Amino acid sequence: MEEKKIKVNNREYNISLNDQTQLNAMKLKRLYQQSYSDMDSFDEVSTEISSTINNLLKRSVSPEVLEEDMDGAIQQILKMYEKKGKSKPHLKT
Repeated sequence: MEEKKIKVNNREYNISLNDQTQLNAMKLKRLYQQSYSDMDSFDEVSTEISSTINNLLKRSVSPEVLEEDMDGAIQQILKMYEKKGKSKPHLKT
């Protein structure tokens, strides 16, 4: 497990980068994409997005994220995983 610090609105938060955090971040990105491409299921997808965000913030961030910092914290977590994914070597099959 890796720990990172982020700053949102001049408040510091610790992020635990582990497998569960990565799974929730990947799920959230997929749900965001789905919400843009399938407007018919928007209500269902938005409920799942909310649940995934809550899980991500509760299990991966400390101290508890203030409501006004949630969007910034989520955006930074997603950016961390985008960078992490790009830095992994791709295996040829």
